[in-house]
Amino acid sequence: MPDSLIKQQYQSLHKLLAFYRRPAPEPDLVQKTLDFNNALLGFAKLQPDLAFAQIHLYKASLPQHYNLAFSASLMTALLCVRNRFNETTTIQLMSAALSIFGLAEETSNVDQSEQSSSAKVTHHEPLAKISPNKALSRILTQYQQGVWLQGYRHGLWLNKTFKEHLKQLQYESTDTSILALAIRLTLIMHNTHKKTKLSFQNALALVVQNSPSAQAQLLEPLLAYPSVTPPGTYIMLDDDSLALVTGIAGDKLLCYPQNTSRHSSTHSSHFSVARTRVRRVYPAQSIKKLGNLTTWWGNDWQLFEQESGTKAESPFMQSYKMSRPPVTLTAIQSQLNKPVQDINKLSLAIAREPSFAQHLRKTASQSSRQKLPIKDIQHGLMMHGFERSGSIIMQQALLSRLNQHHFPLQRAFISFVQLRGHIAASLAKIGNIGIPEQACTLAYFACVGLFTHIQLKIQTQWQKSNRTSYDMTTLVRCVKPEQLRSHAVSMAEAWQQRRHEIVALNNYHDVNYLTENKRSPQVELAAILGISLMLTRELYFSDAKRCVQSQQYCNSACEALRINGQELEYIKSEAYAICHSFSPL
Repeated sequence: MPDSLIKQQYQSLHKLLAFYRRPAPEPDLVQKTLDFNNALLGFAKLQPDLAFAQIHLYKASLPQHYNLAFSASLMTALLCVRNRFNETTTIQLMSAALSIFGLAEETSNVDQSEQSSSAKVTHHEPLAKISPNKALSRILTQYQQGVWLQGYRHGLWLNKTFKEHLKQLQYESTDTSILALAIRLTLIMHNTHKKTKLSFQNALALVVQNSPSAQAQLLEPLLAYPSVTPPGTYIMLDDDSLALVTGIAGDKLLCYPQNTSRHSSTHSSHFSVARTRVRRVYPAQSIKKLGNLTTWWGNDWQLFEQESGTKAESPFMQSYKMSRPPVTLTAIQSQLNKPVQDINKLSLAIAREPSFAQHLRKTASQSSRQKLPIKDIQHGLMMHGFERSGSIIMQQALLSRLNQHHFPLQRAFISFVQLRGHIAASLAKIGNIGIPEQACTLAYFACVGLFTHIQLKIQTQWQKSNRTSYDMTTLVRCVKPEQLRSHAVSMAEAWQQRRHEIVALNNYHDVNYLTENKRSPQVELAAILGISLMLTRELYFSDAKRCVQSQQYCNSACEALRINGQELEYIKSEAYAICHSFSPL
């Protein structure tokens, strides 16, 4: 039952906040907080409308910091979900929001007066003076909770005025900005001291107007869901009747009637209504009986969805498993693997995925001597050839999967991968080894661990080592660094890469593999993977140095590829000029 589910969430919150109220935070508080937010996010996945509606339904019987902590965690989750954040990163930011309110000493009414062009506007923000708890900061540092720690420390800016805080966000990372926006929205909507409360629409408008343009764009996905009439808000329709929004479906709202002595509705149960009929949207309201939640989102709600054929929209966008290649890619590969390719069938298979078709045409245009735009898929296939086209499409598919969820180091990793891929292709071209695009694709697979290793989702800084620069396990410091290798091999196998390519992925970190085996396609690819990683690190990190082992590896790899040091320097200079890599270091 919805009421019991929400009650369970608040009971869990009560137990958790009791630990925050102890004289000093204990190490297990980190795991308790992560577990709570993991369960809360899981609940939101199952019943999103019920979960996110709680932001707009104030529990008057509970202390104010309970409402603030719960709503801030949910608002943070909502913003992360709408901006396609990685789930691990989302839980870190939810934990930061909760800990800011959990460790606030007491709630108070803080007046922050600001002048507008027409009148004096006072924002009451019910928080005491915030000073981050040093003990919790030490624990978060010890357990390497980088995203949480950064967000928690940002809580100091809540001591500043509303405008000062939002202006500062132009210097903050995307994840910290998401947290700050979520907390500011929560504070505005749950300001019980202000006589005139703001609806979600007005609160959103206020934050957007005072935010830098990049941060305002993070709020844009909220216009689709939960929209300016979110689930959990009370509305007045054009016939003066009242209703509570239980879900949204395109240009319609799914509602439950609310009858009062002054306002009566013609509906007795759930109904849908056009958005154009909404006359007024009310601010967050107090809910006295949790049993009402069952009336609004219980069995009758599910029955209404079934009978009306109207499915409420979900804030969660479709995600794809990295270990499973796209169906369209599999169909393309099956066409390419036939002894004789049918260009018409292959073109149709590519056309089913617009991003593949667009990427193929774009790269074909760039490859043409006169840089003429290629508008036809078959023309693009003829320009590239079948094998090269397959590799180019594979790269696009893989990068799309790796890039589907945001985490702090994502942009840096993507830039690194593209630089390494370019260098691998250049090595293959100069060494006259196969098709350069295939070497680039394999280099992309070699970097998969950067996007699948769970600890790298919570790091805000790229910590590396200068030893054995041909080995992925030293590229970034993390627990179980061997997963950076194993995940790459597993992904390549799942995406049905050729056997000799998988052998190269499995062995390129071993210098003895290059010296003890005769020259073969797998040895050559292994050498390309090792040198491409080494050169990419030297370009990407200004302080990168080759250790003795790395130089020995480089010599062996160059011998296997039959290239010299001058050619390596040429590849580096060309890659640096072409790729324009972004490096936060």
